[in-house]
Amino acid sequence: MVLFVNEKSKIYAHNEVIPKEESRNYTDAVWYEGEFSFLDGEEKEGFSKTFKWDGEKPVLEYEPIPEPPEPNPTMDEKIYAAVSKSQDEIRQEGADMVMEELVKRGLMV
Repeated sequence: MVLFVNEKSKIYAHNEVIPKEESRNYTDAVWYEGEFSFLDGEEKEGFSKTFKWDGEKPVLEYEPIPEPPEPNPTMDEKIYAAVSKSQDEIRQEGADMVMEELVKRGLMV
């Protein structure tokens, strides 16, 4: 069986039809005598399966799937958040800003 390996030793494809002699025509191919399938190994939530070539055989590794970044709020969402605040919230924010400035200047403890 021919396994196709990228520069980071990750197996990205395999072919059971290509004979060993022809596998030498591919720079990214390695010959493997054993059984291999991308279905090997168990699925783990939050991880993706990665098969790597260790020089002798395929090795299964689990890589964490990164969390998608939080979407930035649109201008409409920012405006809505600003106008939907209650008068008490706005007053409290103003008072907090004044107190912070007074503490910074050493006038309040």
